[in-house]
Amino acid sequence: MPAVSPIGYAAEKRSVRESLMRRNMRSDERAPFESLFFRGGFDHPLAEGEAGGLLRPLQMVRWSPSATNKQPWRLVVDGSKVHFYEHRTRGYARESTGDIQKVDMGIAACHFQIAAQEAGLPGGFLKEDPGLRAPEDTDYVTTYATSAGTPLL
Repeated sequence: MPAVSPIGYAAEKRSVRESLMRRNMRSDERAPFESLFFRGGFDHPLAEGEAGGLLRPLQMVRWSPSATNKQPWRLVVDGSKVHFYEHRTRGYARESTGDIQKVDMGIAACHFQIAAQEAGLPGGFLKEDPGLRAPEDTDYVTTYATSAGTPLL
């Protein structure tokens, strides 16, 4: 599925139309940290104060752009790995547009990897479903594994 993403600098002043659209979509709001990130499994929310060296990479995921601000990512920190899951919004993927939330997941993963490397946590992505029990409408996407293999939390 092709995707187009804007680049450049934000306008100094938003138009009335853009301001209304952003307000209606709640574009400047983000889901709480503890609803997006977990430790070991989905039954253990991860608080910002517990994130340690992963705080910046996780914050970059949290602030990643997403179509209509759905924020579909859910991440589980598990030893030296971070598992990425897509929390699907029912009825959102359409035949004409495809699953836009997959694009959101790719953007979030990119933000995570860049921030992790800058934080001294080099690694890469692999497809290794850990078999964790996920909430309804939540599917495994990929895993970020650190090169050193040391526990992240």
